[in-house]
Amino acid sequence: MEEKEFFELAQKLVQMRSEPALRSAISRAYYAAYHCCLKLLREFGFQFSKDSSAHEKVSAYLNNAAIIEIEFAGKELNYLRRRRNHADYDFASKEFQDHITCQLDLARAQTIIVQIEKYSREPLCSQLRNGLRDYNAKINP
Repeated sequence: MEEKEFFELAQKLVQMRSEPALRSAISRAYYAAYHCCLKLLREFGFQFSKDSSAHEKVSAYLNNAAIIEIEFAGKELNYLRRRRNHADYDFASKEFQDHITCQLDLARAQTIIVQIEKYSREPLCSQLRNGLRDYNAKINP
């Protein structure tokens, strides 16, 4: 399975416009973006556990990449994670009844995916790898 398949599912879910579908769309969009980021970081040789701590660690790496676009992607990933948690656990919230807001969340996820793909190819790939290695050296001396 490819990470983008979650995003394709999110796009289908948002078209359904029901609250459960919109909540699920946000969740799938987040996981599409998260797994794209995680995959690239692992390709660079960074290790991540398979528990919930990996979500914070992935965002931390992106937020400290020393590249504005990637740091922005990290902030957006954090935002989407909060939205996903809210969608999955706060059933009293009425904010997941609006498909326009959900579409904006999907646009955020798509922006993250596009940026990660852009920086997965040279010459930008080396720039990102170096920034991440510098950050890794700071936190793991």
